[in-house]
Amino acid sequence: MGRLSTDTVGMTEGIGVAVLVGMTLLVTAIVGLNVLVIEDDDGGGPQANFSYDYVADSGALIVTHERGDEFEAGNVEFEGPDARVTWAEVAGREPAAAVVPGDIVQLSNGSAYGQRVRGQDTIRIYHNASGNRTQLDQWDGAN
Repeated sequence: MGRLSTDTVGMTEGIGVAVLVGMTLLVTAIVGLNVLVIEDDDGGGPQANFSYDYVADSGALIVTHERGDEFEAGNVEFEGPDARVTWAEVAGREPAAAVVPGDIVQLSNGSAYGQRVRGQDTIRIYHNASGNRTQLDQWDGAN
């Protein structure tokens, strides 16, 4: 059997290092392109933040859309212990009207909600479009 000369061993190690460096550069380029070029589609669904002001004397809950996605008023639902109503109904707006940050509605017996909000009630806010119902937020009472 023949022995490998030291020249051949040195060339083999050099080729191996070059291949590893090339693969590292390729992987780094692919990851970099994914981060910089390809759009991020998180598929997390609609998102919004709401603030709440509870007026115990009148049993009213004032809900403000603080920030987040824009919604159609007919697709935003409020669900309490004994009531379910859309933003459009409570605000007296068309179902296709936009609900944007800064919009305010009042849940009370004087609105389409039709009853007082009690301090121990839980009010959930949902986005309901095309049969997909996603909870956006929740008010856990004034306690």
